[in-house]
Amino acid sequence: MLSLYSRILILSLLAQWATAMSQGMMASGMPDCKQSTISFPRLTPDFKEMARKLMITCSKKGYQVPVVMDNSLNSTYMMENPISVIPELLSSIPQPFLSRSTLYSNETADEQNPIWNITEKMWNCTNMGHLIELTRDISDSHRCFMQAFVAPLSWIAIMQNGTDLVKEDLMKLIWAAKPFLETMPPSKFSLPPISQISHLAEMMKMFSEVFNILSEEQRNAIIGWVRERVAENEFACLLKPPVSSAQPPKFSSAQSGKPTIPSVPFQKCPPRMPWLKAKVLTMMGPFLSRLPLEDVKTIPKEELCEFFRTPDFSPSFHNVGGMQPALGRTLFQRLKQECSSGDNFTQNMDRLGSLACFYDDAQPLNVTLSKKLLSQLHICDNSEIDKVKRQLVQKILDNNESSPTQEMLQSLGSAVSVLPLSKLSRFTAKDLNNSLTSLSQAKWNPAQAKTLAKKLLEEAKNITGEKLLSLGSMVRGVGSDLLKKVKAEGLLGNQALETMSEKMSSLQKKALVEAFRHDVNASELVKGVSDSLLPSLSLSMLEKADFSSVDQLEGRGWTHAQSTFLLKKILGNNISLNELRKLGQAVQGVTCEMIERVNRSNALEMAQTLTKSSEWLSRDQMRCAAQKLFASLEEQRPGYFSDIRNSELQAIPAMLLIHLPVEKIQNLSDAVCSAFIEKMNQVNLSCLPNSSPARNALTRRALSCLRSNTTDLSASEVLTLGPLVCELSPAWMSSLNPAALNSTLQALASCLHIPQQYRERLFRLLTDTYGDPSYWSEDVMRALGPLLLLNDTAVEKLPSKSWLKSYLSDLMESLPCQPMVPAAKEFSSWLDLSALQRKLFELKTANTVQGRRKREVVPTLQPTLAVIEDLGQGNVYWSPTQLYKMSVQTFKDAMPTLGEITNYNAEQLAALKSKILEAWVSVTMLNESQIVELGCISQSFSPEELRNLSITSLDTLELLTICNFTQAQRAAVWQAFENGTRISVPGLGDLEMVGLGQFICGLQLTQVDQLNSTQFREAVDVVGRAPCPLNITERLKEKAAVAFGKPETWSEAQVGIMGNIMAGLSTVELGRLNSTVMPFIQSSTIPLIPPDRLAALSLNQLKALGPDNAAMVTEAQRAGLRVDQRAALDEAVGVKTLRAEVSSGTSTAPLPLKGGAPVQSMAGYVVLMQAIILMMLGYIR
Repeated sequence: MLSLYSRILILSLLAQWATAMSQGMMASGMPDCKQSTISFPRLTPDFKEMARKLMITCSKKGYQVPVVMDNSLNSTYMMENPISVIPELLSSIPQPFLSRSTLYSNETADEQNPIWNITEKMWNCTNMGHLIELTRDISDSHRCFMQAFVAPLSWIAIMQNGTDLVKEDLMKLIWAAKPFLETMPPSKFSLPPISQISHLAEMMKMFSEVFNILSEEQRNAIIGWVRERVAENEFACLLKPPVSSAQPPKFSSAQSGKPTIPSVPFQKCPPRMPWLKAKVLTMMGPFLSRLPLEDVKTIPKEELCEFFRTPDFSPSFHNVGGMQPALGRTLFQRLKQECSSGDNFTQNMDRLGSLACFYDDAQPLNVTLSKKLLSQLHICDNSEIDKVKRQLVQKILDNNESSPTQEMLQSLGSAVSVLPLSKLSRFTAKDLNNSLTSLSQAKWNPAQAKTLAKKLLEEAKNITGEKLLSLGSMVRGVGSDLLKKVKAEGLLGNQALETMSEKMSSLQKKALVEAFRHDVNASELVKGVSDSLLPSLSLSMLEKADFSSVDQLEGRGWTHAQSTFLLKKILGNNISLNELRKLGQAVQGVTCEMIERVNRSNALEMAQTLTKSSEWLSRDQMRCAAQKLFASLEEQRPGYFSDIRNSELQAIPAMLLIHLPVEKIQNLSDAVCSAFIEKMNQVNLSCLPNSSPARNALTRRALSCLRSNTTDLSASEVLTLGPLVCELSPAWMSSLNPAALNSTLQALASCLHIPQQYRERLFRLLTDTYGDPSYWSEDVMRALGPLLLLNDTAVEKLPSKSWLKSYLSDLMESLPCQPMVPAAKEFSSWLDLSALQRKLFELKTANTVQGRRKREVVPTLQPTLAVIEDLGQGNVYWSPTQLYKMSVQTFKDAMPTLGEITNYNAEQLAALKSKILEAWVSVTMLNESQIVELGCISQSFSPEELRNLSITSLDTLELLTICNFTQAQRAAVWQAFENGTRISVPGLGDLEMVGLGQFICGLQLTQVDQLNSTQFREAVDVVGRAPCPLNITERLKEKAAVAFGKPETWSEAQVGIMGNIMAGLSTVELGRLNSTVMPFIQSSTIPLIPPDRLAALSLNQLKALGPDNAAMVTEAQRAGLRVDQRAALDEAVGVKTLRAEVSSGTSTAPLPLKGGAPVQSMAGYVVLMQAIILMMLGYIR
């Protein structure tokens, strides 16, 4: 007799057979069901999360979450069908965050029925083709959720079956997968196994459509992928040995540890393979803007010109930004010189798209052609284009002798922003209103925006949301006093609010939020406000809002303090894996205590989930997660890392693996070399201190996985080290064969950190290999140029060449900006760019004198407006004598540019002040608009002069708060504002406190006591950024204690928003702080704590500071600590040995180099890995 289970199973199978038969009979009514050959793919582990995120996006857009009947899921077969996971996915979607008024309401009663009326049809789908056709046919109201499911499923199908698909099926899958790539391209970007060129063209159409949302790393991966496919199909060759492109060379057994390259015969592609034929250029579309420079140089002339003549050329460069200047200039010059005559080229300039950004000589153009070219330049973001814009605008203005007109304004378009304020202010309000479309898209400095907004609003006392939105980028000039009266209706929940608020200052955002608070409650405000306004919400406002689930946090741009506060409010100190997956940017709020409480068996999954959001994690969080993971693994199996297997090492996130203790790194088995090398290609070493012993340990372990004979290593083998290339010693590199050394040095040019002890020897190796940099060609300079910054003298001695200025300008643009607050030496993340800046100043001003002092040049040079605007921040290198020689009109027109510089010396400020006196006789004659234009030049005023200024606007104070005023000057500016507004200290609201910025330090001690505690509580995060002297900081701390309670009771989030106020805590108060709040003290605050007070911290408190805070302790503070306290501090940084021992080992021979080298940032590692990948593919030689 059959068991009951067996009988049920047989009946179930019969039922399935009957269903299948009925489906076959109904196939004629189900489009393409029978004809489609696309089977369902195997679901990947991350499929549910991908689909769920897309469904949440649908919910946020206001689409009603459908409820699917699951009574059709009684068969075992259906559990293998991916459709069976839909009910689970839909049930996990939180309710829409927006109010019901935002829901789509054009649904019939039947469509609003909670039971989705396509349930039965869904279960009848037996393949992907059928499911995609069903998605096409359903109504708009439900299509969003259906696409959210089908899109990632289709992408998986392409990935798994790309080689076997017929073109028609591939096109179906591409159509269905597009929403997935449009919203969230996978961070780990893999490309499908497409081989046929026709299939490749279809894939490239889709990639071109989503080009703007792909990362640079993904774009480069796609270019390399196309290049490989073209090489295989058109040239029957391979770019690299037939080893998986995503894997390093395979490694042998544990006995030898040497790589074994399979001896499979293959035809290697020639070094300069002309793969970019006209049809490939057409297929590449916008990806042409990201081609390696070498490839553009090798495009055959006839192929390039044929492509230039096709209608596909212009769309390939339409609204494509971010093109590397060297690439754009090369492509532009080739088209101009090789593919057209002079007249023909200028007549076709409207086809150039973004390539017009590299138009190099606008002088010969007539007015008509000038207007034509100007209309092409709105997308440009390269630095030299502003100079071209100014030339074109001036030519158009010179042709109009009459006063400015509406026609002139419209012909200038968004380029009108290059006009000085003196000319811009001549346009009438009517002219401006008729040109709002172009004006609202231009880039304005604050003074320009203020002038335009004032004219357009015509002294209005109130402003509607509609009028505010129409201003576009000019919203930067709307006063905060006007913004705080705006009504929430028409703005809150409007997508246009996000775009507009991104252009606002912090004070303006605070004013707008203040306005909304009067119209809606806290919950509605938090739900409806745009992400760029979120940081303006105080913790008090979040406390009043209704938060009950982490589902409400997902997809929002919370700050660190907000994330910490909300997670504590919702979860307390415990977090589950499911909740961790939903956090998004709120992952910043996960504390080490939460990480430690995760169950041991879930530690690995917790670590993997956390590192998916690595861009939001702090060094402290990563170290806590690593320690938790390693301890859990060791508890599960003692000696886990001594006998770890490849699969186990693969499972550990690379970002955490680098925190493995040195002894465990050293003892890793040779059997895991392959997995270890692959992991090292994914790391970001900036998480480690510069002097961390782990850096050397990781490098040594990786090198031991390569062949022992250094001279036999190939370039590709060395480059498998990934970011560890930056840690290689010059002594080791000097043993490489010439080809490997060449590739390694080129890879080093992309490093944003080179160990201090290697820099002198590395520069010597560089010059031994390539000769004196003064004689380098342009190609060599572009390949190695960043390494010049190892030696200031080499930069200073570079002779002037026709290409040098453009190259050094390109180099400056490509390097990370120097942060306003310098990072600790252990984690510094920028280059010393002073030598490069001085050289650029020398080249741009076209006067050089060898051996001059840092800021001294030929004194006869007179600054002009064009040169000043071209120099930007480089204007800091004018000598006082040259500044004295500047004409008054040039000074007036250049004030906004000169006023942005914060670090003039006293002599330069004196020279600039003399220009003010020449123009206005007395400082007291300046009006508030002129003060705004002067910006940081106002640092030249004495306290008495500042006290007599006419300042009545908080917006003016906000603009000045970035400048380096003395305490006496701050007090004078506060008094000027107090006198001008007649405001009383008790009457200062939170908006006023925010607007005061650093000038709140100018209050007298008794005035600080008079600040309203409730209003102070709302503004404390901005007040805490003010660089006040200790006596003022101590009074602000007292005010904080009234507003928030005793410091020992402050939560992690509250400590996070206190900023510099924490430096005002007494010895006793610091000693009573809970260790859990220590990493939440802002890093910039640490150096401000008096040494004797810092010494009151316990060992546990010092260890809990975390890497960033501990690294900010100054030498003076460190000197006041006991030996055991210094050891605790080093442990917190991540340097086990004492700092004194480290320095004694590396400073015996002081280096004569002036140039610095920065630490690796995440962007730096992306650049490095791109360079390494390009080299391995044969792009760079």
